[in-house]
Amino acid sequence: MWDLDVNNIGGIRNGSAKLSPGLNTVQASNFQGKSSFMAAIQTAIGTTGMFGTNHPLTEGAESGSVTLDVDGEEYEVTLSREGVDTVTRNGTPYLTDETDRVCANLFAFLGEDNPIRSAVRNGDDLTKYLQAPLNIEDINSQIVDLQKQRRERKDELRDAERSADKLPKVQEDITQLEKDLESLRDERDELAAEAPEETNADSLSDELGQKQGSLESAKKEIDRLESKISRREEALEEKQAELDGLEVPSEPELNADVNEKEERIDDLKLKISLLQDLHRANQQVLEEGEVELVTSVDRGISGDTIDCWVCGNETTADDIEDRLSALQQKIKNLRSEKSDIESEVEEIKQTKRKIRKQKNERDNLQDAIGRMKGDIQEANADLEQARERKERLESEVEDLKAEVEEAEEELNEELTDIKAEISNKEQELERKRGQIEDLEADAEKVDELEDQIDSLREEIEELRKRKNKKQRELAEQFNDALEDVIDRFAPGFDGGQLIPKTTADGEDIESFELTIAREGRETTLDTLSEGERELVGIVVAIAGYRTFDVSERVPAILIDGISQLSSDNLRNLLEYLEGASEMLVTTAYPEAGDFEGNTVDPTEWDVVSNTETAAA
Repeated sequence: MWDLDVNNIGGIRNGSAKLSPGLNTVQASNFQGKSSFMAAIQTAIGTTGMFGTNHPLTEGAESGSVTLDVDGEEYEVTLSREGVDTVTRNGTPYLTDETDRVCANLFAFLGEDNPIRSAVRNGDDLTKYLQAPLNIEDINSQIVDLQKQRRERKDELRDAERSADKLPKVQEDITQLEKDLESLRDERDELAAEAPEETNADSLSDELGQKQGSLESAKKEIDRLESKISRREEALEEKQAELDGLEVPSEPELNADVNEKEERIDDLKLKISLLQDLHRANQQVLEEGEVELVTSVDRGISGDTIDCWVCGNETTADDIEDRLSALQQKIKNLRSEKSDIESEVEEIKQTKRKIRKQKNERDNLQDAIGRMKGDIQEANADLEQARERKERLESEVEDLKAEVEEAEEELNEELTDIKAEISNKEQELERKRGQIEDLEADAEKVDELEDQIDSLREEIEELRKRKNKKQRELAEQFNDALEDVIDRFAPGFDGGQLIPKTTADGEDIESFELTIAREGRETTLDTLSEGERELVGIVVAIAGYRTFDVSERVPAILIDGISQLSSDNLRNLLEYLEGASEMLVTTAYPEAGDFEGNTVDPTEWDVVSNTETAAA
């Protein structure tokens, strides 16, 4: 059970209603708040203000709200006017996830302004709406990120494999060093046994050996740091070149232009709606042969003369048909203009998204460059210290050599050299053992990195398959649903398809083409009646509803603004949708008769038309 309290939404100043599982019918004449109530539901769900539409705050009101109670859990959304043309939404809507809200807006809330119904009605491209839930996930961007991760893992794998290749040689070096040390120590012990027990040369030679070992270690540390700095500087140059080659234009000040274009779109929608209503009413008068109902007709041998029911001048049915054809052409022109402006707005928004992506890439490069510069600076500081240490040790070694030379008479020079060599070998052995530990740690990563690369490859492939699978499923759902609708409604067309169009390489689906067939021959949407076009639009939306599992996102389908369907066909449509969702909410006129399920009576609502009547 849903309880709604509505305040200043669309044409409803104040009102409340209860909705039950199953069919709910908001039944009333014009200007009683039927469509506004549907807008209130969408406000509470959180789907207003999408695809260029505005939040439905009552004209002239500074704020409005909808409270939705779902089995004791409350959701409240408020709308506030900021400035002349801006309305903001606050509060806690039923849906908070962006994909859920987009799916509900496109595929479950099927009012007259539903983007898919509007696109079919106007003959516009459906692709951006049918791919919208997938674009929110930004699967292409995810694939690019995963491909980057895979390249990084492959680089790490190559390093790990090189480490594994180096292991045998380093292990051989360690084994040889251990043998050399054993031999040198034996030789040292023999020479030491022949030397005097206590001499100054002995201690000096020990110290000299240690200093020479430290000096050799300092030299190797300098080589290591210089190599590290060289690699870092090369990587820095690459990143800097990448940054220099990245052109990030300043984000254009397009908000005002977008707002102006969106205002023009709203204005065109209103004009199209007015002209459609005018065309539909007059066309129906002619088609139903009810001209005498609205004006007088002078029937003559050469043809009927009609008093125009608008201006009062004499005219003929042919002249009226010509005027209606001109009116239809004007509607088409306005639709074309609206479509062009919508494309311009989308292009502007895409430009801004592209600029933001480039800025993020630039910021990431700048951060990486900053870290590299910091590493180089730190390594240079370490290098400077190592060089100073080397210079100090070289001086100390020279001094000790001089002292040892003075004491050579007391100690064999060969013993001094052996001790120095032992010290060097010991330090080299320690360094090799540290190196082999690092190499073994790197080599151990080979299997893990290979698994990660395989996993990333599978994830990339799965993303590609998932996007294409959803789009092909959408086409299949449309084709199946259209067959059901043709069998149920028997419209003036007998077939149709939603055809996925792939990229040149055949890997990805980039667009959809909607085709309709009449008597086995392909035709255009323009040849269909208004009611038939609305029916096709609903079929496209229902295909999306099934493909994206919208029933699991929001438990309601809304049907509004289908005056082109007769009451019988409306009932037929509701029967067709029965069971698709936990709750079905529709609007209907009183003359449509009684409907099963719950009827929402708006007579107690305070609506704008009531207020205006009272003021008059």
